[in-house]
Amino acid sequence: MALSIAQIEAVCAIVRSNFNFSAAAVALDRSQPTLSRQVQELERALGVRIFTRSRNKVVALTPKGEEILRIGQRMLRDARNLAEVGRADAAEDSGELRVATSHLHARYALPRVMKTFAARFPGVALTLRQGDPVRCCEFVAAGDADIGVTTVGEKFAGEIVTIPAYRLARCVIAQRGHPLAREKNLTLKKLAAFPLVAYSAPYSGRAIVDEAFARAGLKPRVVCSAIDADVSKTYVEIGMGIAILANIVFDPARDRGLVAMDAGHLFRPSIINLVMRRHAYLSRQALAFVSLFAPHLAAGLVRKAIDGGDIDRAKLAREAPLATRDLC
Repeated sequence: MALSIAQIEAVCAIVRSNFNFSAAAVALDRSQPTLSRQVQELERALGVRIFTRSRNKVVALTPKGEEILRIGQRMLRDARNLAEVGRADAAEDSGELRVATSHLHARYALPRVMKTFAARFPGVALTLRQGDPVRCCEFVAAGDADIGVTTVGEKFAGEIVTIPAYRLARCVIAQRGHPLAREKNLTLKKLAAFPLVAYSAPYSGRAIVDEAFARAGLKPRVVCSAIDADVSKTYVEIGMGIAILANIVFDPARDRGLVAMDAGHLFRPSIINLVMRRHAYLSRQALAFVSLFAPHLAAGLVRKAIDGGDIDRAKLAREAPLATRDLC
């Protein structure tokens, strides 16, 4: 039975392209007749139909095709891992490490980690792939990033693994001299009396804030939605409203026109996760980055999670240390 990686790639690409052979051929840089021939050869070799057709058009996977796709995806993943092992052995201190993260973590949590890593591996190029949490998970799931540092990952649970690393507490940021700064006991009702500069929907911080107000039967007046903490602080500083942000974004030396008030009693913390592809190969450099970022997470636990083993994520989240600026 003659099977080839090219045939498996063809099937996976067709499914990723929503059964559009033309799009799959472009993605693989092959001609459409070549792609069709490879699928036919694989079906003959296995003796089963992979795709359901309607009027000569592929519309879905057959039940056997579903199983072939699952096994094929694993084969391609393993082939990539083998290639990564070879590349890592040939170039221990060269190549690229791609980290997917949001502006918040790139700006406030990772600078010292990045600096320390760059000093330890001067030949490795560090690339930050920035986006909202969902986009960061997409980068990792698609293989466009090696590691993710983000606050959500549930949507991609089948393709990636998430390991809770830090808890991210919240504070209220307002203009210096704001009436709230004189309050000894902040409450949600007091916060709801002022306009709010809030995160956009994909960010866990927005969901956590909305959830807390809703539970109290309150609806704050959102005057502006921003995608990063620096923009939010800018709009607070010009008097548009208050913001509820992660503690780590407030820098007394730089934010002299602002005050920060602890709000840990009002809003549950976010969880910063390490995000990696399931069953991925992690190079020595990638493991070193993980260790620098979260030294409290044992290498064995990280490897167990990547290999699909059960880890107690709820316990890890409860016991995770609070995040501070420049974690390393």
